[in-house]
Amino acid sequence: MKFYKDPVAAKKVFSYMVKNDNLYALSFIPLYCYIICAALAEFFSTDSNDGQSLDLNPPRTVSEVYYYYLYTTIKHHALKDNTDASSPKPKILTLVKEQLMNLGRLAYNNLLRNRILFDKEDLEKFGLDLRGIRSTFLCQILVSVENEKEMEMFSFFHLTLQEYLAALFCVVSVSGHVEILTGLNYWCFGKLQPPAKSPPLTVDPMPAGDHLEPYRVENLQMFTRFFAGLVRARLARLLDGMVENDLAGDDEGMTLLSQLGDWFQSQFKKTELTNQTALNLLHCLMELHLPEVTSRVAPEIRSLCLFKMKLTVVDCAAIHYVLQFSTHMYFTVSNLIKWLVFGDVMFSVFYSLRYNCLGTDAAIKESAVLKSDDCQVKKLMCGNKVGPEGAQALWAALEHNQTVEEIYLDITGITETGTENLVQCLSKNTALKNLTVVGNELGEAGWARLRELGRLRPDLRIIGHFVEDLELLEAYLGWVEEIQEDREQMDSVKNVDALQSVLKGLWLSEGTGENAVKAKELETKILQLLESSELSALRAK
Repeated sequence: MKFYKDPVAAKKVFSYMVKNDNLYALSFIPLYCYIICAALAEFFSTDSNDGQSLDLNPPRTVSEVYYYYLYTTIKHHALKDNTDASSPKPKILTLVKEQLMNLGRLAYNNLLRNRILFDKEDLEKFGLDLRGIRSTFLCQILVSVENEKEMEMFSFFHLTLQEYLAALFCVVSVSGHVEILTGLNYWCFGKLQPPAKSPPLTVDPMPAGDHLEPYRVENLQMFTRFFAGLVRARLARLLDGMVENDLAGDDEGMTLLSQLGDWFQSQFKKTELTNQTALNLLHCLMELHLPEVTSRVAPEIRSLCLFKMKLTVVDCAAIHYVLQFSTHMYFTVSNLIKWLVFGDVMFSVFYSLRYNCLGTDAAIKESAVLKSDDCQVKKLMCGNKVGPEGAQALWAALEHNQTVEEIYLDITGITETGTENLVQCLSKNTALKNLTVVGNELGEAGWARLRELGRLRPDLRIIGHFVEDLELLEAYLGWVEEIQEDREQMDSVKNVDALQSVLKGLWLSEGTGENAVKAKELETKILQLLESSELSALRAK
């Protein structure tokens, strides 16, 4: 709100951002917020005299935001006496094409090599000179940075600007669908596919030859999303002035859409597609934002394995965008979703919600979906922090629900208060078959209510203690071993709290036979892990 002097414009921009999941999520990051506000300024400013030079529809995707941010920067800092700021967009882009292409070539060739700092020789190699940078709009994009050797070095204002300009250079440089698909194969998977014989659009040979190492491919993911978004921009003729062939002719345009649809379809048919790559392809589809393509691809996506991935709000928005084109009534998604406010469409197609990290507010929103006639959710699984209030909302939602068969609410912060309506609601439910509530401090009254529910619903399997289920014990043993091997998980305070909750749960009840042996093994491993140097420090916090 502080970005705009006009409070009316500020209110309009804020209202638009709140309605756009993609932009709203990014607005909490200061730099992204600045870029978004700059991009939206001329769409909503009441005193803008040249707003007609922009398209009527404000940006929706991240690529569109960066397009209008760059365009606004050019208008305000590049034109000066060359032309009127209200001139048509193609005329404005023509004036800065050479500078943008040199900048993009620098960005792209160094992005492939993971380089973000450039010296004078680097700039000159790609047709850029210090005087031109300091006296033109380039000073808004390339900034001087200090270094230990006291040499003047430059970097892009932000890494995402380097990624965006690299993508812009590539989209302007390609001449048709063959080059576009060649690029996507190389940037998304690090491999050249015939008939390509060398990496696309590179100036110098790559360090590892014609293939990209996995870590370099992972570092190109934001670039590939921008590339997809700019392909759409070129099809929509938003790059006129920089390109002669807009790709939107009847033959080439239709061929490109068809080829893109086939390419994305073929990727999701691959069994070896990694979790992160699958998610990145969903982002590319959202940035491409072409229903003709997404509607062909979505039906091929029958499951997504995003297990234990820490998804952001923008990730969820990408999943939501693609899945709304799916024709499947049942859809299996195993993931780690932190955000739930992306609409009923997500939940109406989810078959399984696993490791969601849902909070109380999310649980309350989810309860509304569980009450819906369109609900297809079969499982609610652990990893949620629903709390007592969220638990009460879930029990109420399940009273008449006919789809949910299994609930795993391990270590979810449910207290005695959270069980107050448990018996009243679940005793009337006829679909639920399994209920797991281990690792929660239910209190004396809570345990009594669980026993009463078991008496009223003898067909419902209730697991209140870890020692009651061998598979559950083995699953937690596997989790503990995973934490030992994964340093990122070792550094998580949440994992320390969860481990301590498991210990408390193990001490509440003694098992028999093999269950007792596994419980003791789990207890021993957790105690060893909690005494490790990494977790000892976290316990003290």
